[in-house]
Amino acid sequence: MTVWAMSEEKMVFLVRNALLVAGQEMGRGDEWPVVKDTIYKIIKDWEDLKIERNVDEELKVHLYEQIEKMEAGLAECTPEAREVLEPKIKEWREVCDAFFADIDPKAVVYDKENEPEHIKRMKAILGTMEEDHDE
Repeated sequence: MTVWAMSEEKMVFLVRNALLVAGQEMGRGDEWPVVKDTIYKIIKDWEDLKIERNVDEELKVHLYEQIEKMEAGLAECTPEAREVLEPKIKEWREVCDAFFADIDPKAVVYDKENEPEHIKRMKAILGTMEEDHDE
């Protein structure tokens, strides 16, 4: 299985396991608090992301349901009210469509300068394994 075929969750746990192995390879034991903290923060980021995604999915259901109710209610409005409300409802739908649209991964720019400290530590810890194998 290639990295690209793995789910995000499997990748997170692969990183977790690699950090555990790296911690064991370091051997002395004084690195364990840093390794454990790094693992904890990566897992916490993953759990927070899953919660955020679930909230967005639930929000999407309710927002589109409300927009559909408003669109259905336009039939009962006077022409003057419809003239005011139709563009606003259309705009709300466009905003929701844009918010919930899939993101093109090529359009995302990763800001390495503002990378969280635990991600920098993860790279450094895993980098020690690469150094060990280069020798």
